[in-house]
Amino acid sequence: MNTLRHRLDLALRALARRPRTRRRMRGMTLVEIMIVVVIMGLIASAVGIAVFDQAKKARRDTAGQEVRTMEHAIELWRQDHPTGCPTVERLVSDGILNRRQRTKDPWENDYMISCENGETSVHSKGPDAIDGNEDDIPTRRN
Repeated sequence: MNTLRHRLDLALRALARRPRTRRRMRGMTLVEIMIVVVIMGLIASAVGIAVFDQAKKARRDTAGQEVRTMEHAIELWRQDHPTGCPTVERLVSDGILNRRQRTKDPWENDYMISCENGETSVHSKGPDAIDGNEDDIPTRRN
């Protein structure tokens, strides 16, 4: 009898433990879900920072390329007009720049054209739209 009672007791204990085990296996706790959400947020912010930096670099590169294009357009314009300083609108109206080409920098500011002592320079004010500081994109002369 003792062994039968012992076996019955063990069986009841096993049955009593079983629902707890199932409950644990049924889903995740709130803490586990929060940890997963935090990890996903960290990954998303790291990716966002990398993409943002690349977008800033792409804008600067685009502005630099457009400055060089403007400079070449001005050289062509000056062959027909040895004196004077063109504007972007004049380059477009004279057909030197195509109407589909961008006439504003990536930050939607006008390109700055200056002519002094026979030298012409083109630059963009850069992201802060303030002329004459370190973020300007100048003409690159070699």
